[in-house]
Amino acid sequence: MRTTPILLALATAVVAAACSGSSPDDTNNTDNNPGATPGVPGGSVDDPNKPVNPDDVEPEEEEFTVLGERQIEYPEALRTASLKLLRRLPTLAEIKEVETGGKEAYEAAIDDMLQDPLFAARMVKWWQDIMRQGGGNGDDRNTAPTFAAQLIVEDRPFTDVLTATANNCPTYNEGMNTFQAGTCNSGAPAEAGVLTNPGVMRQFYGPMAFRRVRWVQEIFACKAFPAETGKAENRGNGTYYAAWPWESISADPVNFLDTQAAICANCHQTSNHLAPLFANFGEDGMWQNMPAVKTNVNGELVDSQRTHWLPDSEQTAWRFGKPAADLPALGAVMAEDAEVHRCMVSRAWNFTMSKEDIVSDAANIDGAVIKPFIDMFSANRNLKEVLRAMLKSEDFVKY
Repeated sequence: MRTTPILLALATAVVAAACSGSSPDDTNNTDNNPGATPGVPGGSVDDPNKPVNPDDVEPEEEEFTVLGERQIEYPEALRTASLKLLRRLPTLAEIKEVETGGKEAYEAAIDDMLQDPLFAARMVKWWQDIMRQGGGNGDDRNTAPTFAAQLIVEDRPFTDVLTATANNCPTYNEGMNTFQAGTCNSGAPAEAGVLTNPGVMRQFYGPMAFRRVRWVQEIFACKAFPAETGKAENRGNGTYYAAWPWESISADPVNFLDTQAAICANCHQTSNHLAPLFANFGEDGMWQNMPAVKTNVNGELVDSQRTHWLPDSEQTAWRFGKPAADLPALGAVMAEDAEVHRCMVSRAWNFTMSKEDIVSDAANIDGAVIKPFIDMFSANRNLKEVLRAMLKSEDFVKY
């Protein structure tokens, strides 16, 4: 193929510009273009001194993002909210009203749905899913999720789920969509929301009460063990990174300080400080005056003793530096914990935005996304108001 004079001239211009140390698009460089006007874009190859007409310049394309392309669609948001809150589609009249009334009509519809009797049934179902609890009519495994749902429906502080001293085991009448008050009467020295719920303690009975501890951790802190970390240090064949001093838990009859393989103490430093609080609930979920769970010692189940978890000098606690002498104290310290607040708001966000479970499905949320809602919850503890704000937010109404 022959090289035309025009192509040769273009190639020569590009090479010259590259060798000069300036870009061919260096529009303000007057040293290499003596006839150019400072501050005026350079011209064409044929006449570098001729200013470029801005109308001839192709505008840069804006970066495309899916989120940036969304538009507010109140009728679509109404449909999603109705299915989510009431488990039914909106009526044609409801859709038309929102189509005509826009934002004001949509937000009024959300307020109405949050007062609808069907909302109570939806909250019971939601918390049954979260707490992994439920059963037939009269089954005490319904009472913990029912209590959580009741607190939301009745605009009560949601942290009562951890601290209530009475009426913490309500029942739900599906036909009437109403709650009936009831106290757990677990036999514990004092009630503490769902932390003394017999249905929970019965379902999660197991050796050394660790299944109960895992339930509390995952439901109210929204993450699996290990729960807390500190400065890392080498221990045997692994790394120890828990917040607690190494010898804060027991090594006999179960060696929680073993270092031959995985460093079990990374999880057990926290769980061992919690487990004794739940150890007195028996297999039936009722409180006894001594530990009612078992410890596996060389293949034999023996009655657990407090020293199986902790040395005599150690106290029970929610986290390092957050002691809890009993279950009411545990509920109180959890109710003030920012980690618990974030967990409850995260669960509300995943429910609203149709995401999976934050623990079992690792559906985590960036804290910056939900910070306004965390601040709202920490101020008033009202999870229903958080749901209301999420359902009215741009993130929900844009499609």
